[in-house]
Amino acid sequence: MSDGGPLILAVEDEPRNAALLDAILSRAGYRLHIADELKEARAWLAEGVPALVLLDRHLPDGDGLDLIPEIKRSARLHDVPILLVSASVLPHDVEAAMAAGCDGFLAKPVRVKPLVDEVRRLLLDEVDGVGGKLAD
Repeated sequence: MSDGGPLILAVEDEPRNAALLDAILSRAGYRLHIADELKEARAWLAEGVPALVLLDRHLPDGDGLDLIPEIKRSARLHDVPILLVSASVLPHDVEAAMAAGCDGFLAKPVRVKPLVDEVRRLLLDEVDGVGGKLAD
């Protein structure tokens, strides 16, 4: 995890993917906390509030989509944007992710510019209230 910048919770079980996400996003000025399973992510979210959740779909202890409604129902976390990063890219997979409450979707393997651009977009939306996130 790097110093400074907004903190992103990345839920990713593949060590090489987690290291790649950390390298890309650290260089872009973000800090990462990596959770390699849903149980760890839930424990971290019980105490922490990230600027963004970057979520894999297929995890050792379940489907990443199951975490989304938990985040969205939480009074502390409901405004935290969620970016699903998945190798499951068929139209029904993307539709299921968006229906579950994802704010964005990127296909694996991740590419540097689209990842950084989408993270920046989601965090800018959060700050500016685009899409009604801060309109309450």
